[in-house]
Amino acid sequence: MENHSGIIVARLITLICMLMLIGTFIPSVAAVKGGEDLEVDVNNSPMMWIEHSTNVSDLSNWEITVKLNSNASNNGTTVKILSQMCTNEGVCFAPKFVDVSSSDENSSWSSSWQTIDDHAYVNWKVTLNYSDGEEETWPKSGEYAKAWSACWYDINNNIWGGEGCEIAVPLEDGARNENGLPSIGFLATMAMIAVAARKLHSE
Repeated sequence: MENHSGIIVARLITLICMLMLIGTFIPSVAAVKGGEDLEVDVNNSPMMWIEHSTNVSDLSNWEITVKLNSNASNNGTTVKILSQMCTNEGVCFAPKFVDVSSSDENSSWSSSWQTIDDHAYVNWKVTLNYSDGEEETWPKSGEYAKAWSACWYDINNNIWGGEGCEIAVPLEDGARNENGLPSIGFLATMAMIAVAARKLHSE
């Protein structure tokens, strides 16, 4: 019996080490530095400029306007905007196209939506649909443009920031949030260890 218990403990230690290694090498959802917005380069494009909200609080309006040059607006070019919300826990919801309205003889295209609770940043893309059926999307790299919220958590550097944060402090050992509660990743790891231990004990 004592030998069997030793085998269980050894297996459990091995499992914990593996989980720690996995956590080390899995890339974080937020791959950019917290608080640094990623903008679209409109140079050499049919767009003159893009304006959007910054430092927006939770459950507030987030707005964006795309201004086309005269050639694009006169040629019947239309605009689509893709939006994606991401939380401070590192969860990004499915991206979706938002309603867009045009003005100034189709040269200005605007949209707005409400941010979600506890959002870290808004991802967005702009797609231009040309009259010949072709389309182009910005950013060109395939990644999203990004606008951080008024209170965000940088997963990579384990810090809070933003003008709207009452308390901008690092998490304690990456396992607790600003309210002193265990983080989701920490709880998930502990749950996996507990399940594995129960399974090993039953063998």
